[in-house]
Amino acid sequence: MAVEEIVIVGAGVVGASVAYHLTALGHERVTVLDARDRGALPGSTGLAPGFVGQLSATEELAVLAKDSVATYRELSDPAGRPVFRQVGCLEVATTEERLARAHEDVAHGRRLGIGAEVLDGAAVTALAPALVDGERALGGLHIPSDGAAEPAAPAEALVAAAERAGARFRWRTPVRALERERGRVVGVRTGADGDGLLRAGRVVLATGIWGPVLAAAAGVRLPMVDVHHPYLFTEELPGLDDTPIDAPIVRYPDHAVYTRRHGRRYGVGSYAHPPLPLEPTAGLRGAEHPFRESDFGSAVAEAMALVPAFRQAPLGRRLNGVFALTPDELPPRRPRARRPGPLVRRGELAHPRRRRRPSPGPSPAGCRPTPGGPGPAGAGPLRPVERPEGPRACAGALPGHLRRPLSGR
Repeated sequence: MAVEEIVIVGAGVVGASVAYHLTALGHERVTVLDARDRGALPGSTGLAPGFVGQLSATEELAVLAKDSVATYRELSDPAGRPVFRQVGCLEVATTEERLARAHEDVAHGRRLGIGAEVLDGAAVTALAPALVDGERALGGLHIPSDGAAEPAAPAEALVAAAERAGARFRWRTPVRALERERGRVVGVRTGADGDGLLRAGRVVLATGIWGPVLAAAAGVRLPMVDVHHPYLFTEELPGLDDTPIDAPIVRYPDHAVYTRRHGRRYGVGSYAHPPLPLEPTAGLRGAEHPFRESDFGSAVAEAMALVPAFRQAPLGRRLNGVFALTPDELPPRRPRARRPGPLVRRGELAHPRRRRRPSPGPSPAGCRPTPGGPGPAGAGPLRPVERPEGPRACAGALPGHLRRPLSGR
């Protein structure tokens, strides 16, 4: 039986990125498996809000995000839809303390090579009047090089580039289990009944909330906690056209709220709620799951009251954004004595013969996928669970694109 050099499970933005970089590093037998049809992204990638923010309290995350922006721009096709829209980001200060921190962040960004400036309240409001409350904004931090990656575009561009370099993508191929021999993973079981065996020298899990599920069946514990997250849209509004976004993404770091335009609608998300761990059931596909406001306390109502566009607008879709949260919210790192780099540069996955290329990072949602996941086929509900490591691991935690301004440096 032929043995693939590397098998990647999941063809969202993470799996496509890994395939793209491995082929660029010289690996010639890279196969990516996904349960979906090509172009269908109902999981984390397909429903992500799309924010790419670069300024972080941690140098490794800042470098990763800067590389993401560079790679997305490199992959953009001038004749097609943009992979990345560099509309900038505004962090609105509603307190004097936050405004003072914004000045510190400018200096912090300068050290990281990320340009930023502090604007007064009127200037902040003028950049995104539908999203900034002019009466509450004392000023804000403006990062012009941040922006939005429309969820499907980066994944599609990475898949196409990886295929051109020799990677093979097998669609409608659900992975049911990892195959082990003598305590080592040697491949994956595929097909409706798991009766197909694809052997591999290395297996990469890029399945979001399904990574721990597949790993656990092979006796490996991945330190990830699956949690709920609310994201809300308005209905389509008069005066808006199909332009995906034309103003900066806006964050209210003191309130754990972020908001942006999505074509004819606006969207808002909030992390100002208690952590809600969940356990994926055996048949969950990662489809859209409308949330209940009662699950998130007052967080959703407070977010809508904060953003002008949501105060009078009719409400549309409500997404219960399921994603996997790591306990420290940081990517794997090398020892400090060596320069940190993306996961695909570590250990035996790095290839010495090829130039190393920048990594586009874990997701277009600022290093954190938002709703869904490409898990095993079959319908099944989400159900909250209480488990010892869950609430403690994610209590008080925030995803990467909100963590820096809330926790400081």
